[in-house]
Amino acid sequence: MALIELKNLTKTFVTKTQSVNALKDINLSIEKGDIYGIIGMSGAGKSTLVRCINYLERPTSGSVIIDGRDLSTMSQKDLRQLRQQVSMIFQHFNLLQQRDVRGNIAFAMEIACMKKADIDRRIDELLDIVSLTERQHNYPSQLSGGQQQRVAIARALSTNPKIILCDEATSALDPQTTQQILSLLKDINQRMGITIVIITHEMSVVESICSHVAIIDEGHLAESGPVEAIFSQPKTDAAKRLIFRNVQKTDKLIGDRMVRIVFDGQQADEPVIAELISQCHIMVNIQFADTRNVGGKAFGQMILQLPEDHLQQDKAIYFLKEMGLKVEEVSGHAL
Repeated sequence: MALIELKNLTKTFVTKTQSVNALKDINLSIEKGDIYGIIGMSGAGKSTLVRCINYLERPTSGSVIIDGRDLSTMSQKDLRQLRQQVSMIFQHFNLLQQRDVRGNIAFAMEIACMKKADIDRRIDELLDIVSLTERQHNYPSQLSGGQQQRVAIARALSTNPKIILCDEATSALDPQTTQQILSLLKDINQRMGITIVIITHEMSVVESICSHVAIIDEGHLAESGPVEAIFSQPKTDAAKRLIFRNVQKTDKLIGDRMVRIVFDGQQADEPVIAELISQCHIMVNIQFADTRNVGGKAFGQMILQLPEDHLQQDKAIYFLKEMGLKVEEVSGHAL
């Protein structure tokens, strides 16, 4: 049984003048121990989705089931107790400015009525985990953005949660600090077995640490599955737009067909295009190429414009497949 199950989840916001369907019939299962990415463009509904998971937003219809318990049947008291097991980390840290690091970490434990000795002991453990022992008496204004997010992570861990929800938790950070925070989250997942759900609009975040990903597009679940599978064989336009985010459209095609090839680390050092040109005497235009680390494996992709001659097009596709590459035709609307 999945740790988190969303069944036919719908959320509609109603105002005096209109109703907005933020989420439409979402079905999703997240297993214990996953680092699950939920990604989409701005306004896609992903932040609404994460707030429905812990019932900060009550869905209009459908079910949220956590560890076998349907949240729609729970009292407010039970929901408050559940949220001690479902912690949340926010984009802008949400720290209490009048409290130092220790005071901010203590806050959730104080609400849970833990004994002071237990709180102090737990704070010491968490300061070590997030590498902030030397900063424990500093206030938020005295910390960098990365340090403030580490405090927020320690606070989220303070009640020993089963699940951590991260709503754009790295969006306010620079690239180097982002990688440090993602590495910390991955270490927490591996050491403590905590399931992590990451809401983001950045594919690089998903590629860095997520095991699975769901792509939200205009309130719909466009596609979901293992990150490696989605990256190597995206099926929907929404997935392709995110994966091909740096591809530049062009009207100057040397032929009427384009293909995307995907290769893993074992093939990355092979001179595929050079072999295609030398053995088949076929000229192609590389429109886009990159290499990424996806789930700890090196993956690369290229978008090639094939020559105008149809026979040469078919020959090129056959050669690339014989090289063991995944090959799919793409069109301009997917780029």
